[in-house]
Amino acid sequence: MPAVLPTVHAVVVHRSGEDLLARCLESLLASRGVDLQVTVVANACDEVLPSLAEAHPRVHVLRSGAPLGFAAASNRGAAFLRERAAVPDHLYFMNDDTVSEPDALRELVGHLDRDRRCAIAGPRLMLQGTEGRLNSLGLNVTPGGDAWDEGIGCRVEEWGPLPAVRPVLAVTGSALLVRRDVFDQLGGWEELFGWYYEDVDLCLRARAAGWSVAVVPAAVVHHALSATAHRDQGLRLYHTFRNRLLLVVVHWPLDLLLASAPRLLLSEGWRLVARVGRGQRLEARSQVRAWLGFVRLLPAAIARRRRRGRQRGWVALLSPTGPAQVLQ
Repeated sequence: MPAVLPTVHAVVVHRSGEDLLARCLESLLASRGVDLQVTVVANACDEVLPSLAEAHPRVHVLRSGAPLGFAAASNRGAAFLRERAAVPDHLYFMNDDTVSEPDALRELVGHLDRDRRCAIAGPRLMLQGTEGRLNSLGLNVTPGGDAWDEGIGCRVEEWGPLPAVRPVLAVTGSALLVRRDVFDQLGGWEELFGWYYEDVDLCLRARAAGWSVAVVPAAVVHHALSATAHRDQGLRLYHTFRNRLLLVVVHWPLDLLLASAPRLLLSEGWRLVARVGRGQRLEARSQVRAWLGFVRLLPAAIARRRRRGRQRGWVALLSPTGPAQVLQ
């Protein structure tokens, strides 16, 4: 009797770039060792979708006429697919500019099967089109809320020997596998964030509920870094600057929040002055807009703070400082 394969529902949010999506879907549908269904969320997409999206029996398309943030689009994609297929064991969220190796999903699912306390796993992300350079081995976050990908730009051999499993504070939403029951318990993606930092938020909520998060280097996914995000640089900057502040308010324990606040306020002022001095008008305008957006969302952030879990062991995983490019 054949073994029952673990079920995975993958959700790919897509705005534009037919070729990117076609490669993403081709690689996903070639996954081995899992029973896979895929939802493409056509997010205010006015382009023709690739034939795989329109005709493949395991690919389903949800169209949204109005543009949604990544969190909202991913939540709707997961709910849409659940109405059309059996409830899955796991949910796999991906960017449309990724290409998965055939065994990537099997490796990720296998780790969650072996480690019953791990709720979220990410692959070893490699920079597409480079010779063995890393994109991410997990996300680092400082007490000031700055976040960046571990190992980005390094050759694998320069980073060092890869462990079988790497416990991390968070993994990037570019490719993220989560237990379906934990995802449901957490209430899905937090739509307060929209774009950016929603992956850190999900991982911190899982950790605050007592779960762990890991990167599985044997699972390999290639990422055309920012192949879609560069199309609206202002949006990326605005959400990154705003959501960094929201993350701190929502998640930081009170003692850490009070200790970090003075330095955070000083760094915000210094960054604005530096951006103006360097003539970075888009960055400076985006930062001021982000402050205003943060103030508008502050009551909602405080309300979510009251609902966060009580486990705080993740604080020990914060990085003391970030690399220079993060602080610019």
